[in-house]
Amino acid sequence: MKRGQKTSAEQVVLKLRQIEVQTAQGKSLAVACKEAEISEQSFVTSAYDRRSSTR
Repeated sequence: MKRGQKTSAEQVVLKLRQIEVQTAQGKSLAVACKEAEISEQSFVTSAYDRRSSTR
């Protein structure tokens, strides 16, 4: 996604899942985030928010 562009909740979940699958397959977090076109910081923040909201 380009900087400043709004993403839907579905798009966010798909990107997070894509990165989780790629890292489980052995790719580094940096490479997986680059392929998904998001920063590592955005991934970590979103993943933390998603996990803490399900508790």
